[in-house]
Amino acid sequence: MGDGNYHDDVRTAQESIGTTRAADTAFDYSARATSGHHTGVHPDLNPRHPRHLVRESNDTEEHPLTTPIAVVMDVTKSRGNDARVIYEQVPSFLGAIKVSGIVTDPQILWVAVGDANTDRAPLQVGHFESDRRIDLWLRYIWMEGGGGGTGEESYELAAYKLARQTRLDANDKRNVKAFCFITGDEAPYPVVSREFVKQHMGDELPADLPTEQIFEELQRKYHVFLIFPRATMAQRQGAIDEEIRQRLVLAGGRFDKVSIRASLLWDNRNDLDLHCITPGGEHICYSHKNSRCGGELDVDRNVRGEDPKPVENIRWPKGLAKPGRYQFYVENYRYHERDQGPIPFRAELDIDGKIETFKGEIPAGATHEKSRIVLFDFVYKPGDAEQVDQHANYEDAVILDKWGKYLPKTHILRIQDPASCVEVMLGAMALQSGKQTLDQFAAGMVERRVPADRQRDVREALELFARQGVFHEVAGDLFV
Repeated sequence: MGDGNYHDDVRTAQESIGTTRAADTAFDYSARATSGHHTGVHPDLNPRHPRHLVRESNDTEEHPLTTPIAVVMDVTKSRGNDARVIYEQVPSFLGAIKVSGIVTDPQILWVAVGDANTDRAPLQVGHFESDRRIDLWLRYIWMEGGGGGTGEESYELAAYKLARQTRLDANDKRNVKAFCFITGDEAPYPVVSREFVKQHMGDELPADLPTEQIFEELQRKYHVFLIFPRATMAQRQGAIDEEIRQRLVLAGGRFDKVSIRASLLWDNRNDLDLHCITPGGEHICYSHKNSRCGGELDVDRNVRGEDPKPVENIRWPKGLAKPGRYQFYVENYRYHERDQGPIPFRAELDIDGKIETFKGEIPAGATHEKSRIVLFDFVYKPGDAEQVDQHANYEDAVILDKWGKYLPKTHILRIQDPASCVEVMLGAMALQSGKQTLDQFAAGMVERRVPADRQRDVREALELFARQGVFHEVAGDLFV
């Protein structure tokens, strides 16, 4: 793959600069998958596709000096719109590359990342392309909109795929690094799971890998940059809670104005049940939904296997929860699905606005007491400020500190507006290649009619990287 040209000539490339296009109807595969017409990754984006396990960027007579560019996008609830924003700007992005000569013979590979612990499509990988197939692979991405609610997503799996399952002529024939841009607002998991690597990419590893190791390998082949959006905690928390909120609202449950709320989510038609033992010894469950102490199981799903995206919810309205010990657990009452394998689930506990999460899996074939898993066991003290706030994992400082273990700080580019992402990628490549200074790139943004507020955003994002000096490629040494 990789033949052809997105823009046939410099004139059409020039005309595309500064333009956008609508993405409203472009992602039809994603819309069909979300509505239940598909069950997972598009076959051509399957990272363990047997005929295309290794993604290749090859030099050809038409493209003798390929520059592979991998764009890794978070498609969970918090960042799922980024792919649409990038799609709108692809013609302008490639037009600017062609006209400016920032890099030679660009070939684009799209990668979509979710959470392998909870999502059905945690890794989607396209192919390196130079022509209109760039659009095609991007449109095939499923914006699943999931995520695990822990402040971490499976970026380390994308890093593994790019580090160990891409073959690049730029590396092998010319000792030149490719580019990798990661857009996201959470951190990788600390280890590359051997189980997930086998499941999603087919490789057999003897043990889990430290994420630091795989990012070191990745940076031997690619110049790696993180494009990190600045967002308020209110925006972050809203995105984290949105899926639970949506499911509860649709089912008629209570999400807000609670002293205690425990919510259980899973993604099939099996009948999991949420239980609670209250301080007074009452047992809240499907057969006893209302307790004397004000607790209620207000959503009980899949008695008949009616819902592929179920939720269950036990809550106490604000001010009604009694002090004492609470124990929440889950059981599998009945399989409705033909496959009686393990059942992954997620649970969230809200105690006076403080959030704790739990992810687990019902063992294959287990039901009733044999399937029981304790989710939360705690002593409630009204007004206690010591409860765990899981949302703290989403603070910028926490996330950036984790990324600082994997990438140089100068390669973490912070933006205010997701629409700045494409210009930031252009600028990073211009600076890294030595083709332009930051001032020259800024002048180019003016010529391309980039809005003034976006120009400021891009310049601020690139300032630290520009100050470190430009690193040129040196033949025979990929570690420059």
